[in-house]
Parts: sequence; structure tokens; C-alpha cells
Amino acid sequence: MSTKQSRTLRPASTRSISRRGFNRALVAGAATAAMGPFVIARAQSPVTVKLGHTQPLTGPSAAYGIRARDGALVAVEEIVKMGGFADEKGNRYVFEMSSDDMANDPKQAVTLFRQHATDPKVVASLGPTNSVGFLPAIPIAAQLGCLLIGNGSGAPVKAWNDWAYRVNTVSSSAIPVLMRTFVKIENLKRLAVIYDQTQDAQKGDAELARSLAGELGYEVTAFEAIRANDQDFSPQLAKIKATRPDGIFVACATGDGVKVVTQLRTFAMEQPLATGFGSFLDPVYWDGTAGNVKGGYTWIAQDVNAATGTLKDWIEAYNKRFELEATAFSTYGYDSVWTVAEGIRRAGGPDRGAVKEVLKTLRFETRIGTSVTFKNPPGGDNLTPSVTVLQVTGRNESRTVKA
Repeated sequence: MSTKQSRTLRPASTRSISRRGFNRALVAGAATAAMGPFVIARAQSPVTVKLGHTQPLTGPSAAYGIRARDGALVAVEEIVKMGGFADEKGNRYVFEMSSDDMANDPKQAVTLFRQHATDPKVVASLGPTNSVGFLPAIPIAAQLGCLLIGNGSGAPVKAWNDWAYRVNTVSSSAIPVLMRTFVKIENLKRLAVIYDQTQDAQKGDAELARSLAGELGYEVTAFEAIRANDQDFSPQLAKIKATRPDGIFVACATGDGVKVVTQLRTFAMEQPLATGFGSFLDPVYWDGTAGNVKGGYTWIAQDVNAATGTLKDWIEAYNKRFELEATAFSTYGYDSVWTVAEGIRRAGGPDRGAVKEVLKTLRFETRIGTSVTFKNPPGGDNLTPSVTVLQVTGRNESRTVKA
């Protein structure tokens, strides 16, 4: 699939969306007039509204970015199939979405966002999933008056503005739940941490794990930094092994995490592992480590492996289409598109400022059951995310665990 692509969305009405109707449309792949708040009104010519979308489609975070892109693409094409969506005034719209590769480069992410922001037809820019690209775009969003909708970044944000939002669960909500569960089940007293210092989200996870030590009753025996795309982690792993931890927190994007875990096991370290962002559930992680993430702990918002109802149908359709199987990042991409659509619907049009005012106090549930709530200011994080801790039991297999 090209890293540069666009798709067009078409419109619909203002009643609440029927979950049952959505299931029928998803399975049948056909438009239906019962999908409501987005009722079909074919008599009008649709207005084209652009969405920018920037992701790391190459590099160590590509497994996240590709899935968010694909999830967003599903939402864009889904709206076409259902005949599109309409705002509360009855005006119809179509989306045209770009898909741009930031290549894990923060300067490239900012450049791409600026390109989106200077196009008056772009109502919002989605992504990136990695914080190294999302964080530097936040102040630019306010400067240029363009909405930024994150769909995966989880690092702490030092200064928000009301032009920037994230639909996904973030580390500050999830890591305390993960670590509390990990420590209790494994009876941890000594924890080692290895993290990518070039990735803001991974560094943030590592610092959260360290900061919780006193509260949860463990000692951090080693806190070792690596850099994205490094190949040999022998010095860091030798230091970790010498401290004899009884658990290891791996804060690395999938591409580098695969190398870290593989070398860690080569060093004969069999301690239980934990990581953030659902990473160990990724089949890429399982395959790349030959199953050496088995028994590892992670957190997610949507449990794609134990999904039921609408979400299960969505995942099955997604997995039949795309090479990389669905993870939570796929749902984040999907939810980000529908969040913008809901903003346009309630605002009565795609004016950036009007949509921003809607998002500042938005509360709604996406079509796959994700709860999205914003109160910005003080910040653009989703205030009603779900957090589930899972332990990996096999490829695409896990079990829910609680402290």
C-alpha cells in the first residue's frame, strides 16, 4: 500500500448510530439509511473536506503507524459505503485523507503538519502515533490554528493548547495500573528498566515505572538507555544482569524491542517482562522474538483478541484485508476519523474554529465502542479511556489479569 494515498468520504443524518445497523452494514459492506447520526441525503452534492494524516510508516515505530493509517482508512471508506455523513444542518461532506510518512523524524513530522495546516481545506491533521512526532506538532497547531488529533502517542505533554487532542489511552493513566498488576502477580522486589531515550513515549513509560517504585514497593536496580536503531545492547544488558532483577520493563518501540528482548534472552535472562502500549500483543513482536514475549505483561484500551459484538466484526473484516493484523493502534486510527466527523456534525460544518469549540467539551462513543471525552483546557487527553492489563499466552493470544 502506498505511503501517499487519499480516499473520499460521503455523508449522512443526525439520529444516534444504531450498533445493530452498523453490524449489518459492516458485514454486508453496503450503505444503509439506518446508521444514524449520519443519514443519507443523496440529493445534495457533498462538500470535500480534507484530513491530513502523518504516521511513522517506516522505521522502528512503523508497526504502530501502519495500523493507525489502515484503521483510519477503514473509517474513511466506511463512510463512503454508508452514503456519507451530514451535519446538524443537513449539509453533506466527503473526506479526502492523505497518508504521509514522517520516517520517525520529528522535523519531518512538523514539516508535514505545516503542509496540512496551510491548506485551508484541511480541517484536521491526524497522528502521529509516536510521540516523537506528535509532541513537537502541538505548539504548531495553536500557531497555525489547525486541529491536531493524536491516535497513539502516549507521552506526557508539558503544555497543551485547545487545538490538540488524543483519542487514545495515555501512559499516565495506564502505566500505574500495569505496574501494580505486574508487581503483585510476580511478587517483584527488584526491577530493571531498559528504554529508548530517543522516543518520548518510551522514555515517559520508563520514568513512570521508576517513579512508582516507592509506592509499589520495589527497587529499580538498573535504568539503562538505548537509542533507536541501535543493534548491539550488550553493555546495557550486562549491567542489568549484574543487578539480578526479578522483573524487567522494556520501553522500546516494536522494531527495537524485538532486538532487545531477543538479546536479553540470549543473555540467559528469563525474568518476566512488561511493556506499554500493547506492544507484546503485536504478532510482529511475537514472530520477531520467536515467542520470547510469552508471559509478558502489557496494557491496552481495546482487547482485540477477546473482542465481541461490533468490535469483533470490525476486527475480522480488518484482518481479512490488511497484512498487519489489528491491534489497539488500528482502533485509534479509526476512532480519530470518527472524532473529527462528530466534531463537524455538531459544529454544523468543517470550520476549524467551530470544530475546535465542539472538541473542547466533546463526549461521545465511537462506532466500535470507544469512549472519548475531552475537557480542553486543561488538556487534550481522552478523559474516559479504558485500561486492560493482559499477559501474553501465545501468538495473538492473551489473558486478562488484575492486581
